[in-house]
Amino acid sequence: MRTNTITKAFLVLIGLAFLNVAIQALLNPQAVMGNVGISLDNPSALNSIRAYYGGVNLFFGLFLAYSAFRGQATGLILSILYSGGFVVGRLLSLSLDGQPNGFVTQWLFVESFVLIVSLLLYRAINRQQLVAI
Repeated sequence: MRTNTITKAFLVLIGLAFLNVAIQALLNPQAVMGNVGISLDNPSALNSIRAYYGGVNLFFGLFLAYSAFRGQATGLILSILYSGGFVVGRLLSLSLDGQPNGFVTQWLFVESFVLIVSLLLYRAINRQQLVAI
């Protein structure tokens, strides 16, 4: 029961974080990309950031919040895949391209934390289901 409550809180929190990024990207994509030194100087660039960082994160955030109450394991899988993809990409870039700025480094730590917690909670949920059988 305790794992269920912790997982619910975690998924809602992560969902809200996704929604925060989404709203910022939908309203002001240049401000989001300015953190990494990218200039969005044409409608296609603005469109792409609004779609990916805005639209995709909006729906991922809504799904994570929903999954907190219906289908926690599925929400955790999405969190594992999403944060894991970022961690792998950032670590590869770190080894190939060198040290990024502080903003990107901070996100590497946040995404790594989300990945580890998601993996641990997913494992705990699976153990609970095995015990219940």
